[in-house]
Amino acid sequence: METVRHKQGSPYTAISQKLIDAVKDYPGFGKMFLFWTAIGVLSHLRYYVMFPSMPELRGISAVIGCVACFYPWIALTPVVFYLEKRFPLAAGRWVRNLVLLAAISVPFSLIASPLMVGTPLLVASAFRLPTLLPPDRILWFRELLVAETIFWCSVAAGYFFRTLLLLREQERKAAQLALEKAQLEAGLNQAQLEVLRARLNPHFLFNSLQNISVLTKQDPNTASRMLTRLGDLLRAVLRHDSQPESTLREELSLTQAYVALEQMRFGDRLHVNFDIAQESQEAMVPCFLLQPLIENAIIHGLRGARQTGIITVSAVTQGSELVLTVTDNGIGLPAEGAEMKIGVGLRSTRERLERMYPDRHTFFIRKPAEGGAEIRIQIPLRSADLEDAVNHNGQPALVGR
Repeated sequence: METVRHKQGSPYTAISQKLIDAVKDYPGFGKMFLFWTAIGVLSHLRYYVMFPSMPELRGISAVIGCVACFYPWIALTPVVFYLEKRFPLAAGRWVRNLVLLAAISVPFSLIASPLMVGTPLLVASAFRLPTLLPPDRILWFRELLVAETIFWCSVAAGYFFRTLLLLREQERKAAQLALEKAQLEAGLNQAQLEVLRARLNPHFLFNSLQNISVLTKQDPNTASRMLTRLGDLLRAVLRHDSQPESTLREELSLTQAYVALEQMRFGDRLHVNFDIAQESQEAMVPCFLLQPLIENAIIHGLRGARQTGIITVSAVTQGSELVLTVTDNGIGLPAEGAEMKIGVGLRSTRERLERMYPDRHTFFIRKPAEGGAEIRIQIPLRSADLEDAVNHNGQPALVGR
């Protein structure tokens, strides 16, 4: 029987990987190399200014020696970053962690000091360069204070980088939460719109079927033609039901089909005029927007009126706005002070506009000077062509905004 043995990595490999993972977001090797090189050059300049008469400080070998003195910290600084992260000074147990770091700093500096002294000697020996001091006069423990100072400066730098990373992570999480909240609100808003439309479509269907039911006894032929036209209209409505918006041209096509249905019932007693500006044909509007307004004008405005009912539907652009109006010559609005009842169609339309264009639309009903009633809707002007661009680049396509 063959035994399968799993190769296990050495403890040193595991520790190294843990260290790399802990400081992977901190400055990398390249930045550390440049930083400690700059520190070494500045250190040489300091000695050169303080002791300008010393010949040992002149020449490229003196610069290389000073720079090489700090190169061990390219490897040691990430270790200090890990220690500061392991024992953070900003945590609730910062006093304990400070004592632990102070205890660690002593052996750490005892290791760093001979490295700081030995590295320049190795570099000088490898490139056959003169050293600043003869080997017999170099005492590694003189660098203990320097190593200790660098250790605590590295601790401070680690605290700074760790705090910066925490702030960035908090900003990322806040942005993610804001995005998720916006997506949830958009989903909820869409669901509420679908509920409103689900309420609106049966309302239109029931009213139409009721009218057809009345005509089945009075005028069976007209009722049959109305039923056929209603079927065609419902297919068109359901075909557009998945989209919250359509072009005004498409909306007018549905509206005219509904008007044709009503004119079968009213005959010459109903005239509907469409005054649509050419530039507004491709403007985006909520699907099934105009039908409830015309239905309201027929049911509430023309009911009881003796003259021929005239309804005018108009659409114009005003700057960055699309203005839609539906005017009738019916009985008009209730007297001042009387309660005005708003039906399902108008109420659903108003709620849909509030959901789709919050704070960017107007909806009001007024009584014109010549009588009757006028419903006026004003929404942001957005063209179908620009809307296609939105779908490609994800940017809003508001004209003039």
